[in-house]
Amino acid sequence: MRRVLCALLAAALALPLAGCRRGVAALPRGREIEDMELMQTLGVDAAEAGQVAVTASSGAGDGPDSGATVVNGSAATLSAAVLGLQSEGASYLYFGHVGQLLAGEELARRGLWPTLDYVLRDVEMRLDTALYLVRGGEAGAALEAAARDGSAAGRLEAMAEDAGLLSGSARRTVKDAITDLYAQGATFLPAVTAETGLPAAGYGILKDGALAAWTGEDAARGINLLLGSVEADVVELPLDGGGTAALRVVGASSSVRPVVEGGTLTGLTVTCKVEANLAEGDLDLRDEQAARALEEALARVEHDRAWAALSLAQELDADYLGLLSRAALARPWHKAALERAALAGLELELSVEAELRRGYDAARQEE
Repeated sequence: MRRVLCALLAAALALPLAGCRRGVAALPRGREIEDMELMQTLGVDAAEAGQVAVTASSGAGDGPDSGATVVNGSAATLSAAVLGLQSEGASYLYFGHVGQLLAGEELARRGLWPTLDYVLRDVEMRLDTALYLVRGGEAGAALEAAARDGSAAGRLEAMAEDAGLLSGSARRTVKDAITDLYAQGATFLPAVTAETGLPAAGYGILKDGALAAWTGEDAARGINLLLGSVEADVVELPLDGGGTAALRVVGASSSVRPVVEGGTLTGLTVTCKVEANLAEGDLDLRDEQAARALEEALARVEHDRAWAALSLAQELDADYLGLLSRAALARPWHKAALERAALAGLELELSVEAELRRGYDAARQEE
C-alpha cells in the first residue's frame, strides 16, 4: 500500500505537466457559484457491516441564524458515501474547499490508509488538508457539536493559527501523514474531542496506518519540544524563598546522534535545548545562583516531558518522531546500520539543557 500511495503522490505532483486534453477531462463539470454549497470540513467514521460513514459540514453563515450545513451518509467506500451526500443538500456540494478532515477513533483503529488514499485520488480533495483524530468519539458527532454554535471549520482554523501557543498540539496535514508513514512507518496526528468547541486532546500515534495509542499530556508536550514546535508554553515552578515563578518557554531545538558499536546500532543520544523568559516571579536573574537553580528545575520538567514522548515511541516500536532518519542525517556513514534498526531494541539517552534569557529582565530592574 505504501508503494501504491507513493506512486500516486508522484503522479499527483506531475499532473500539471500533463497535456491539456487529459487535464480538462479530469476536472469536474463547471457550475455557477450560487448553485453550490461549499463544504469545509469532512468527518469519516466506521459504520456497521464494514461500511464507512461520512459527515460533511459547511462554514457558518454571516447571520445569527445561518449556522453550518451538516449532511451525512454511509456506503461501502468513502467515494460512494461522499457521492451519496449530493442527494442530502439543497445545492451541489463542492468539496474543493475542504480544509479539515476528521477521523473517528474506531475508524482510525481500523486503519487510515483508505481515507488517505481517497484524498490522494479525488480530484476535489487536497493534500494540504489538515487531519485530526477524534479521541474517544466519532467525527460525525464532533461536527454536529461544532455546528451548534458555529462551525468546525472556524474552530479548527483558529486552533491551527494558534498552534504555536498550544504546547501539546500542532497542525498536521494529509501530506504529512502519508510522507511519514511511507518514510518511517509511523506518524502523529492532533486529536480533538467531540464536544462543543472541539477542545484539543493531545496526539494520536499511528503505526502502519492505524491508531496505536494516544499520548498523555506530558508526551504531547514532549513531542512539540523535540520537534521545536514551542512558542509560548508556561511552566510554573516553586521558588526557594516562597512563591511561584512562571517561565515562558519560547523556543526549543533538539539533535539525535547514533551510538554504533562494531557496526551495530546500539542506541540513540537525544539532546534538547530549551529557551525561556521569566514571565512572573519575585526573582532577580542577575543572581546567578538563583537563576541557575531555576534553569535546572525547568530542565527537569522538560526532560520528563521529552522522555514521555521517547518512551512511548520505544514502547510502540513506532518512530513517529523520525529519530532514526534524523540520526542518519547527523551521521550519514552509519546509514546502513540505522536502516536495519528498530527502536524497541535500542538504548535511549536524553539530556535537556534550559537557558533563561536575562537581558530584558536585567534592563527592566535597572530602570
